[in-house]
Amino acid sequence: MKSTNITIIGGGACGISLFIELFLQLRIAGIHQDVSIHIIEENQQVGKGLAFGTRQPGHILNTQAQLMGIHHAEPEHFSDWLKEHNKRVAPEVVDNQGQGEAFTTRRLYGDYLQEQFDYYFELAQKEGMQLNLVKASAVGVTQLNNSYKVQLSDGNEISSDYLVLALGTPVSNLYGELLEHKNYFDSPWPSSKILENVPREEPVAILGSSLSAIDALMTLADNGHKGKITFYSLDGLLPKVQVEKPEAYERQYLTISNLHKIQRTKLRSPMVSEVFRLFIKEAEHFTGEKIDWKNAARLDKTPHERLKEDIAISQAGGDALINIPYALRYDSSPMWNMLDEAARLKFKKWLGNYWAVNRHCMPMVNALRIEKLFNSGQLHVVSELDDVAYDQEDKTFVLSYQDKSDKVEYLINATGPASAVKDMKSELVQHLAKTGLIEPEKTGGVKINTETMQLIQQGKSVPNFYALGHLANGLLLDVNAVWFNVKTIGNLSHHLINNILSENTL
Repeated sequence: MKSTNITIIGGGACGISLFIELFLQLRIAGIHQDVSIHIIEENQQVGKGLAFGTRQPGHILNTQAQLMGIHHAEPEHFSDWLKEHNKRVAPEVVDNQGQGEAFTTRRLYGDYLQEQFDYYFELAQKEGMQLNLVKASAVGVTQLNNSYKVQLSDGNEISSDYLVLALGTPVSNLYGELLEHKNYFDSPWPSSKILENVPREEPVAILGSSLSAIDALMTLADNGHKGKITFYSLDGLLPKVQVEKPEAYERQYLTISNLHKIQRTKLRSPMVSEVFRLFIKEAEHFTGEKIDWKNAARLDKTPHERLKEDIAISQAGGDALINIPYALRYDSSPMWNMLDEAARLKFKKWLGNYWAVNRHCMPMVNALRIEKLFNSGQLHVVSELDDVAYDQEDKTFVLSYQDKSDKVEYLINATGPASAVKDMKSELVQHLAKTGLIEPEKTGGVKINTETMQLIQQGKSVPNFYALGHLANGLLLDVNAVWFNVKTIGNLSHHLINNILSENTL
């Protein structure tokens, strides 16, 4: 059998999960000694990227442990690991609702990822597999027929038969013109840059009001910040609050079956208006009564008032706007794939923000902390952000909104990860886009085959080249969910191994 090389660019959750699954399946197939794997990771430790490399106790996973397992087909593995190591990890379990329902710090999850990687890396080596962990950044890729050369930041190159992009969540280059100013922070991570440069008594502006903004807020709060903190965003909406013990709900109307019925009877993809009508029917079935949809957004209430309501709703078991999206978590991506490109774009424009705040909720422990910050008058939320500029004369950032403007000396961009390729702050991604090896998808991310995760360029599959995680955000709706990414990694692993076996039987 000829030797095959696989290169994984990225040693975060996706990269680690892919490496482990590949090793396991290659070992079971008995071909692991004929396949070598390079893992390229720019950070000193694997599993410790921006999200999970944080040391802040207030940076908490937004998903319960039972869905955070790194192993294919074992979503509960992380919760089992927590139980096994309970004495050691208990202080990092910040909202333990029992069994697999716990929420933990992100730093603990980073420790879990690193431990899993170290174990299987050593095991694979003992089993005779050729492995190489490369501590460098990938800055370019050259295609050579059906193989690739990866250019590294240290000047070296790696040749590879198969190449997988597992780049993690990219920082956005939105407001890139502000980067030259020392008191501008283009991301909440790493938190050290904020803590080392923002005086505790100074007012701070945070761009955004979603989960990334809450991470920035928790960084400040964890470290005793005393100054005023203000979220500035387009809609002023905070994420809803995770239901502590969500009850199973079986959907009657918003189902894959009903969307397929539209395809079957009308010979076209479902329209956004049809999907929303099904959601309305589902929600009113859930509540048992008509819903005043004009008031459902609660725009007449302040963010503080909405948060208090959301805490109470969560403690009472949730409402239709939280529980139905939660019940959709395993079907939302297949449903998304049933929409055509125009419908996806309309959904993002019309309903995207409301889907995000109801589907991607914050843990109760953070919600209660935020309520205290509101009560003390330290936290404020401003909506309808119009513009952000820098005043060269007095060295302040000017934030314009609702025919008003505020000036602040310290500004944190927490608008969340970039969706579009052009907005991704990544030398490698921009290189790949410029050379045509990746093709942007209008709804976000890159064009891929959603079954195999193979990149598509000009309507054709790019040979032996794949992408995982956030790079697929436009075609796969749930790429911020570990369980979903692990599922796609299982599909990719089997695809790669079948290809390798096929090549060696020709």
